[in-house]
Amino acid sequence: MRNIFVILLLFIAFSAKTQTVSELLKKAGEYYSEKKFKESLETYNKAWQKDSLNYDIYTGRGTAYYELKEFENSFKDFTKAISIQPDSAAAYHYRAILFYTLMYTEEAILDNTKAIERATDEKLLTGCFLNRGNAKQQKRDFQGAFEDFSRAFSYDTTSIAVINNIGIVLDELGRREEAIIYLKKAIKLDSTFVGPYVNIGFQYTLMGKYKESLEYFDKALQLEKDEPLTLNNRGFAKYNLKDYDGALADINKSISLYPDNSYAFKNRALVYLATLKKEEACKDLNKARELQFEKMYGSEVNELLKTNCR
Repeated sequence: MRNIFVILLLFIAFSAKTQTVSELLKKAGEYYSEKKFKESLETYNKAWQKDSLNYDIYTGRGTAYYELKEFENSFKDFTKAISIQPDSAAAYHYRAILFYTLMYTEEAILDNTKAIERATDEKLLTGCFLNRGNAKQQKRDFQGAFEDFSRAFSYDTTSIAVINNIGIVLDELGRREEAIIYLKKAIKLDSTFVGPYVNIGFQYTLMGKYKESLEYFDKALQLEKDEPLTLNNRGFAKYNLKDYDGALADINKSISLYPDNSYAFKNRALVYLATLKKEEACKDLNKARELQFEKMYGSEVNELLKTNCR
């Protein structure tokens, strides 16, 4: 009789412990949803003190560490979660996102592949194909990225991130008209999402349709005021439409907000050359070269320097 009583006590204690961990996990998740990442981490740590082999604690705490940019701890927790549940798709997926952020491209692709092999949930599969496509895009495998984004689209035809990324990678494949079709689909799904407006504007710029590009850059800046890259792109469109004052105003503002953008200095130099301000143009071209324009974008600045500056 006494032994049965002891067993019952142990069972009750274990149940209470599990319930407490469950409550802590729920609270930690609520903090995470509210973007209170420090509080979320603290709560996961309390849960960990009660159950140090709980898979959900490691995946949850790993995401909190990730948001707090404590990437080494995040990696350790995701890896521990995988060791506890080797067949878990989610833990591989989370670690793949971390690898992608840190630009460990091959590792991100490998972990997403492992997640895809294990995943059964369509929402998770969408995320895995989306993130593997991002990693392939990072290594400039645009065809591979397009195939992964297309697989993600087959699971979720309403995902703005997927549709927007298909549009971006189609541009890299030289399929600009198709890219614009997808980007306009993204706008129909969410007219407040700024990314497609910027990307459509950029596509029209590449196609030499500067009035159309200006329209989309204007819409993007209505949604995200004073975004420096968009200001610079709009300034370039205005330059091509010979609105030199408008171009200079946009590019000056872009440089004031993001003074390390070599492309903005190159664009301002073009405006100065068009308005016969060669000294100012040469100064900006040299600044663009100093900011490693050639490494990122090619030889245009060096060619302009040779042609216009001694």
